[in-house]
Amino acid sequence: MAIASIVGLVSYRDVVSDLQYSINDAPRKAELIAAVDILFQPLLLHPPQTGFDPAAFAQTQHGQFGTALRRSKVAVRDFLSRLETLPDQSSIQIDDYSLLRQRVVNTVQYLDEEYERGRIMDPRQRAEAVNCCLQQLNALNQFISSVPDPFDIFLPRLAEAEKNLQMCLNIVVVSSVIALILFLCVVGSSNHWIFEPIKTLHRAAKRVANGDFQYRAELYTKDEMNELADVFNQVTAQFYEINQDLDRKVREKTKALIRSERLAGVGFLASGVAHEINNPLHVISTISESLEMQAETVLSGCDESDREMFTKYLSMIQTEAFRCQGITEKLLSFARGQETPRAMTDLTELSRDVVSMVSHLSKFRDRHVELLTQESVYAEVNAGEMKQVVLNLVSNALEATESGGRLDIELMSLGDEVQLIFRDDGCGMTPEVQDQLFDPFFTQRKGGGGTGLGLSITLRIVDDHDGSIEVSSDGLGKGSTFRIKLPRTASSGIVGEESYIANDQSSSYYAA
Repeated sequence: MAIASIVGLVSYRDVVSDLQYSINDAPRKAELIAAVDILFQPLLLHPPQTGFDPAAFAQTQHGQFGTALRRSKVAVRDFLSRLETLPDQSSIQIDDYSLLRQRVVNTVQYLDEEYERGRIMDPRQRAEAVNCCLQQLNALNQFISSVPDPFDIFLPRLAEAEKNLQMCLNIVVVSSVIALILFLCVVGSSNHWIFEPIKTLHRAAKRVANGDFQYRAELYTKDEMNELADVFNQVTAQFYEINQDLDRKVREKTKALIRSERLAGVGFLASGVAHEINNPLHVISTISESLEMQAETVLSGCDESDREMFTKYLSMIQTEAFRCQGITEKLLSFARGQETPRAMTDLTELSRDVVSMVSHLSKFRDRHVELLTQESVYAEVNAGEMKQVVLNLVSNALEATESGGRLDIELMSLGDEVQLIFRDDGCGMTPEVQDQLFDPFFTQRKGGGGTGLGLSITLRIVDDHDGSIEVSSDGLGKGSTFRIKLPRTASSGIVGEESYIANDQSSSYYAA
């Protein structure tokens, strides 16, 4: 558009420059021809056929020639003056006009000299002088005819300028239409490739800001906006993972807080109940034992059926009294939270002792317990407490299996961590049971037996060792897996090799 406008303006400037030199002021070739033709008339006079005076005719022709010459000189001078006023940058200023100016001046000067010499007045020289003047005028006339008329140049230039102007105008119009179409295309493309993706990202950002971290911005532009959407989705995915992790931690902390409150309640109950109940239970068990020893003497005169009933009831009193004592002992064990000495312990040997002890119990003899790990796995733990943990998990697993069930125990050493894994093919658990498994007094044991404190005590011991317990089950009837993770060394530091001993406490307490 700029080039077309410049070309049009240049053509318009030339036309204006030409038009500024008006038609009335422009030199006309016709006027110059007319000025030259004035000189032909006296020179072409012919004397009469008869009765004329040659001297008088020559004098008359000379006078008419002088008059025509003066008139012609005025006209020629006017033409030349107009020719001089042509603008230097005019499109009609050509070299032919400078030559024309010179020829006209020379011819007029020659005729003027012939007039001054008066040869035309001499009858003897008239014919020769007239002939020479006519030759000069004919040559000048032919040359004038060969020179283009300024108007013959001006009019084509004006037509060319109008053509160029029209062409440039068409170019400008077409360019404007094309520019408008391109602008509309750019606007449409911008709306499709820029504004729509931005709106999509804005909607996605609002949804994510409102908490919908699973929402993803879907773009298929395959450009920078698509890359921006991918980055946005990655950030949103990270936010979602962080949010899920925080929710999980909040749930775990909430469960831990609830469990801690329950444990605190159990500890408070244990500290008050154990001492208050142990004394009466001790009295009951002592009296029942005394009555059992005197039963033969006291019941010697009674019927056999009465003696059997008395003995049965007395045995039930002793059994339940001992059972209550066992419960109070577990409560006291659960309430213990003081620091316990720890040493590097061979967990494989510890687990082997527990398996050997449980295998001799009559109710578990129809179950198969196998320790899969044979190499030693060491960790800095309290051996007595850790043996209680293994015993609780083994007994719970065997209680959950039917006759002929199987329990596999595996130990692994992974860097600074050791793991104890217990897999059984027992009754399995639902997710609801897994959530409450470590709550105090929660039990799923068959027949309603058990206090529901075994796994709570296990969790407390593992927590005291800065470890963790993970429970998994595929559902009812598909078995369960308990995974204990313990640090290899306690936070206080690593003990020396002389501490690599198993603190093998008496197993009678755990068997009971």
